[in-house]
This record gives sequence, C-alpha cells and structure tokens, in this order.
Amino acid sequence: MSTISLLTRTLEERNPLPPLCPKEAWDEEITKEIEELNAQQLTGKENPSQIAMEAVKSGLLLWNDELDLSHTISQGISNELGSYWHGIMHRREGDFSNAKYWFRNVGNHAIYPSLYEKASVMSEEVKSWGKWDPSRYIDLVEEVVTNGLESTREAETLRQIQAVEFALLVNYSKEV
Repeated sequence: MSTISLLTRTLEERNPLPPLCPKEAWDEEITKEIEELNAQQLTGKENPSQIAMEAVKSGLLLWNDELDLSHTISQGISNELGSYWHGIMHRREGDFSNAKYWFRNVGNHAIYPSLYEKASVMSEEVKSWGKWDPSRYIDLVEEVVTNGLESTREAETLRQIQAVEFALLVNYSKEV
C-alpha cells in the first residue's frame, strides 16, 4: 500500500471523527509525514500538476486538523479547488461568514452530486435540500458549534458528512 493510501486510510478511520472546529492538530506525526511527501507520493502520479500536489497536501493537513498549515497552502491555489479547501478551513476555524465567501467562489463543484448522495443518506435535512448546498451545511455546523452541541447526534452526523467531504475532495484533488 502506498504512503498516501496509508495516510488517507488512517485519516478515514479516525475515531472519534474529526471535530467540526478543532483546537489543535490531531496527530503531529501525521503532519510530519504529510509535509515530507513528494509530488508523486501525494498524488500517485509521476508528473502531477502543481495544483494537484498543493491541493492534496492542503486537504490532508486539514483532515489532520492542521488549520494554519492547510490555510497557507490553500490560499495560494487560485482556482475553485483552492477556494474549496480554503472554505473548509474557515468553516473549521469557526469563521462561518468567511467560509461562505470562499464557497461562493467554488461554484457548482464536481464532487457536490456525490457528496449530496452520500450525505442525504445520513441526514433527512440534507436530503430535503435536493442537492448539495455548502452554505446550508455551514449554517448547520455554525448552529451546533455556537450552541455547544458538539456531543449531539446531529453533530456526529455533521462530522460524518465532513469526513465524506474530505475523502471525496482529496481524491478529486489528486486528478487535477
């Protein structure tokens, strides 16, 4: 199994799931491993694009709750993919209005149909939207975080959806 596959698997199997608004990195050893990966290890390709390499690294760091390191990378990716990672970072730091700004720059992203399909199985509310709506998801996260409801079933569902979003977006990022 490749290094990136092992890292991704470790992040996918986190228990408990990543918090909606983390206060610190989950695993500093994983951070070191991510930072040491070369372009081919990050993407599984011999000559990946610079954007793919940076987006995967930003995503893996964000999945490991390394908000500042991820932010430094994502803000330098000047397309919708960079805006997506940037938006997630601001959502996770609790800057919800800024997160919405970055998601408006994303537009209708290619992973939204898959994300909606998977999330709608987990949440009747998401299912009622008819399609993925990042702004409404941010509102749900904000409601849980600002009201101190992180230990509720709703918060657990939001963390499950977030984990699916990470996996989909990291895989998408490898192909850019």
